[in-house]
Amino acid sequence: MRNGTMNLIVTESEDFSSKALNSISSFAKVTLLDIKNRKNFLEQTKNAEALFVRLKFHVNKEIIDNSPNLKYILTATTGLDHIDVAYFESKGGIVISLKGEYDFLKTIPSTAEHTWGLLLALMRNTTKAFEDVKEGFWRRDLFKGNNLKGKKIGIVGLGRVGTQIGKYADAFDMEVGFYDTIKSKSESYINFNNPKELFSWADIISIHIPLCKENIHFINKDLLNSLKENAVLINTSRGSVIDELYVCHLIATKKIRGYATDVIENEINTINNVSKEQLVQLAKKGQNIIITPHIAGATYESMEMTEEFIFTKLKNYLNEEAR
Repeated sequence: MRNGTMNLIVTESEDFSSKALNSISSFAKVTLLDIKNRKNFLEQTKNAEALFVRLKFHVNKEIIDNSPNLKYILTATTGLDHIDVAYFESKGGIVISLKGEYDFLKTIPSTAEHTWGLLLALMRNTTKAFEDVKEGFWRRDLFKGNNLKGKKIGIVGLGRVGTQIGKYADAFDMEVGFYDTIKSKSESYINFNNPKELFSWADIISIHIPLCKENIHFINKDLLNSLKENAVLINTSRGSVIDELYVCHLIATKKIRGYATDVIENEINTINNVSKEQLVQLAKKGQNIIITPHIAGATYESMEMTEEFIFTKLKNYLNEEAR
C-alpha cells in the first residue's frame, strides 16, 4: 500500500487525539465524522479501507458487507462485542484493538478509577443524597453510609484492572480476596479456588473479567444467591457477564444491598431505548442502583493514549505489508 492512500474514516471523532491524527497522516487520508445513526453509517463508510470505531454502533455483517474495500477495523477497546470479529476475519479483515496489550494497559487507570468511584457512591449513598439536596432538602440522617475500612472486597478476575482495584483496596485498609482461572496470581491477597466461596465471603464484589463465550452469565443465579444480604456488586466489565435480570430480582426483594454498573447487557442494541431496561426502571423507582453509560474508559487522557497506541499498531501493520 502506498503511503497516504488509505481511506481511513473515524466514525466518532469528538475530541479525537490530534497527535494520533498527525502520526497517521503520512499513511492514510483521514476523514473525521460524527455519525448519528446507522443509515448514515452505511452511507458514509461504504468506501472505507479502515474504520476507527468507538462503542456507538455494532459493526456487524451488514456494515462489513457494505464496505467491500474494508481491511482494518480499529477500536481502542479491550472488549470486542461491538464488532463481528469472526465474520470480518473470515473475509480477510484485521481488527486492531487493545486486547492482549497488557504492558500498555497497565499504564491506563481510568476503568479502575471509575470502579472505585462507583463503589464509594454506592456505599455512601452519594447520588441519592445529591438528588435530595437538589430538591431543596438537607437531610443528613437519611443518607448514612458505611466505611470501606475493614470490609472484604472480592475481585473476580485479577488481571490489569483487578490488580489496580486490589491496590486501591489496600490503601483503604480492606481485606482483599479474588478468584481467577489463572492460579496463584498473587501472594498478597486471599486466593479462592471456587468463585462461590469468594461470593459467600465478600461484602463487595468487583467484576473484571473479559466477555467471551465462556463468561456469558458467568456471574449466574447460583453465584448471586451466595452473596451476603448486605453485599454490593460493582460491574465495569461487560453487561453480559452477569445475569442482570436476577440481579434485578435480588435488589427488588432486598436480598442484596445494591448494584453499580457501567455496562448493561446487549447495550449496543438497547442504546436508543435504555429507559425500558429493567435495571433503569428499578433505579428510577429509588432502588440502590447506579448506572453510568459505559464511561469507565472515557477520560480525555486515557482516550488520547489509547488512540495514539492503536494508530501506532496500524502503522506497524502497514510497514510490515510494505516490506
